[in-house]
Amino acid sequence: MMSFKFFFVTYAIVSLIRLIVTVPSTLIPEDLTKTRSLLMYDGVCNLCNGFVNFVADHDENHSVIFGAQQDHIELLEKIGAPTDLSTLILVQGDKFYLYSEAALRTFALLDQPYRSLAVGYVVPEFIRDAVYKQVALYRYRIFGRSEKCRTPDPDFKSRFLGYDALSDEDNKFVQDVMVGAHQITKSSSSEF
Repeated sequence: MMSFKFFFVTYAIVSLIRLIVTVPSTLIPEDLTKTRSLLMYDGVCNLCNGFVNFVADHDENHSVIFGAQQDHIELLEKIGAPTDLSTLILVQGDKFYLYSEAALRTFALLDQPYRSLAVGYVVPEFIRDAVYKQVALYRYRIFGRSEKCRTPDPDFKSRFLGYDALSDEDNKFVQDVMVGAHQITKSSSSEF
């Protein structure tokens, strides 16, 4: 009887660890070399700037490029995304993602062990988004605002819209979005 309990507990722990370190394939674009990920964030929010710094520091493959929503309202309007600064917006290929889904998909692109944070996908979306929206509502009060962001080095600048250092491939992706070469739509939650 004791060996059965030990086996069961060991199996449960191994399964939980496997769940935590495994990112579902639906959170990662099929071809990371061809699908660009553009993370649009509130440029004056300390929480958002902290998240951008975290992603930039833990994305060795440079899978994510960044843009402050305030500086790129026209792009957001063009793709039909919200412009009220209420959410992160992640554009991947021909879809954009909001709220917790944008954050989880961003985590899924990071290096390990941080990629494991995408395990939050197991929480139902309506719960994740309710928590996300409450944090977003009080983010300025809790984390504050800042008109000054991280002082960018050349590598950091190369990942931001608005700097000349952005790669030709990333510039082409953004230009294609702006001229409508990509038909971008809001994702549906059924993709999880």
